[in-house]
Amino acid sequence: MGEGSRRRARFADGCYLGGGAALLASAFMRWIARGAGSGLRGHALVDTLVALGKHVPALSVARLTILWYLVPALGAVSWIVYGLLGARSRGARIVALAALLVSVLAAGAFRQLAGTARLGWGPKVALLGGFALCAGAWVPDAWLRARRPAARSSEPASV
Repeated sequence: MGEGSRRRARFADGCYLGGGAALLASAFMRWIARGAGSGLRGHALVDTLVALGKHVPALSVARLTILWYLVPALGAVSWIVYGLLGARSRGARIVALAALLVSVLAAGAFRQLAGTARLGWGPKVALLGGFALCAGAWVPDAWLRARRPAARSSEPASV
């Protein structure tokens, strides 16, 4: 593995680990920036938003709460998978895809419940984490094994 390939592999690993950290950190950030529920997290946040008469089609309060808790849980699982299998393994790709799907669903549900203007940093960081996990897991192997073409000389070849 050449120096450029090693650098790209480290960057991909960093994307994967950073994505997991972002998913985990989103649980400690505000998902609602202002108004009702802005200081709450988890079950209390969902209960407050639903008590205001808001709802998301096909998502009950319990399902929405589970969806919210899955975001940081998948961030933690991504670190475990990275440690056991590596960032570009099949397991890492499955976790990355699940994390992206869950973070998109959770961000969309909270956008539906609170509106775009009231969303805090939590759903944005969760989305960024899901995309970073996928970017780190799906770095093409050709990029990691690619060799730079030999530098061309301006001198004519001698025969």
